[in-house]
Amino acid sequence: MNNKNCIIAIVAIALSSCSDKKETTDNTDIPQVKNAISDLIIENPPADAKGIFETRKVASPGDIITIKGKVMGSETPLVKGRAIMLLGDPNILTSCDLKPGDACTKPWDVCCDSPEDIKASVLTVQVVDKDGSPVKTGFKGVSGIKELSQLVVTGVVAEGSNKDNLLLNATAIYVNP
Repeated sequence: MNNKNCIIAIVAIALSSCSDKKETTDNTDIPQVKNAISDLIIENPPADAKGIFETRKVASPGDIITIKGKVMGSETPLVKGRAIMLLGDPNILTSCDLKPGDACTKPWDVCCDSPEDIKASVLTVQVVDKDGSPVKTGFKGVSGIKELSQLVVTGVVAEGSNKDNLLLNATAIYVNP
């Protein structure tokens, strides 16, 4: 299984573990759900943000970390209907929009980077409800979040995370304008 498929599998497992099968959308009409994400948006970036590549080497479950990254790392880095997204380290990965002459239709998939670099330089960010399940609305559109957005995220490294798969439960998100 290549690394892109591994990342996709992790996200799919997270989604399939949800017991409530109600229809969900990116732009929810339920204010309390939308607020679960928008309430985490902060106006100023934390000063202590680190790169994802370096953070992955030392982060352990329960650690509070602040990382900076770009919404990228797969063809669909923003999971529709769930508060789950991939962030990649722009110091290691290069989105195709930054490659002169590249006509890639999904520049956030970082298809030109090696699978090893992608695996070592992405993490999954999620917003969870009181039961620890991902909130049932997508990140896309909240405070302008979209593919290739640059973010600074503070959160707690989720239980079960390891050096191969880092999952961050977000507690604050700064969207770089």
